[in-house]
Amino acid sequence: GADQPHSDAASASTSAAPERAAVGEGQGEPDALTGVTFTEGDGGAPTVEIDGEIDTDQPTTRVLTAGEGEQVQEGDVLQMSIAVVDPASGEVVAENFSGEPEAVPVDDQLKSMNPEIHEMLVGNGAGTIVAAYSPEYDVSVPQTESASPSASPSTQTQPAQLFVYKIDAILPKQAEGEEVTEGDERLPDVTVDEESGRPSIAKPDGEAPQELVVQPLIEGEGREVGADDTVTVQYEGVTWSDGEVFDSSWETGQAITFSLNRVIEGWKEGLAGQKVGSRVLLSIPAEKAYGEQGKPPAIGENEPLLFVVDILDAQASATPSAN
Repeated sequence: GADQPHSDAASASTSAAPERAAVGEGQGEPDALTGVTFTEGDGGAPTVEIDGEIDTDQPTTRVLTAGEGEQVQEGDVLQMSIAVVDPASGEVVAENFSGEPEAVPVDDQLKSMNPEIHEMLVGNGAGTIVAAYSPEYDVSVPQTESASPSASPSTQTQPAQLFVYKIDAILPKQAEGEEVTEGDERLPDVTVDEESGRPSIAKPDGEAPQELVVQPLIEGEGREVGADDTVTVQYEGVTWSDGEVFDSSWETGQAITFSLNRVIEGWKEGLAGQKVGSRVLLSIPAEKAYGEQGKPPAIGENEPLLFVVDILDAQASATPSAN
């Protein structure tokens, strides 16, 4: 609750998880959002009714529904549905409740971009629905070079906005599913640390395959990944020549989200068609990785690579964003 001291010592303690917020709680002036009623559409767009007007000049959040599910922790990646609402009329301007939820990492970036939402997420459970109001504010517009030095900087007013966020689910930290027993004998073994769940690739032996090899290790049960999807993954990469780890999300334990249109060709080809929830081992020839130039100092010229990738989520297209 609000009466707890927010000291470093308190936040560093692992014994006490943040309390779940009750309906009506929030930051700023939650009572100003008492008139907001949110109704989920049955597979379609949600509706919002606003009784009276929202009267506050503070960034404000209010819990509309307290979720009973697993509590959100720092470092989790959430599946969230988001609606952008006109605070004057209640009209839903954009939403993904009727489509696919968005993967939202609860991390330092969210904390700096949207501290109110970060605070509302941590400690609350899956199923929680929160209204968030952003009052209108003025933004300075940079002067054009032709403006006289004495001209006063002009401002632009950002209109007030209302958002509704729902925590649909917390993504698993690693791949979960049926283990695949048959493997390609040309590829090194992958072992898993029992405590952390972190997979590691054994030092490769012999020549790298000339072609891209995709070896499923765990068969997920989610939807198939599309070649242009945005994926959320945990991964580790090693060089074929010496088995040295050059990149790993497991160092921080924080899953990474990116578009398959912004990665090396071997990732795009290798992950397309795999199912969410899977763990795959990719053996990528240099021409589908960093090619002749490599990526110094860790990846030399014409270096084939190995990645073990846990596919935690995949989304087809851009949706309203929590940032």
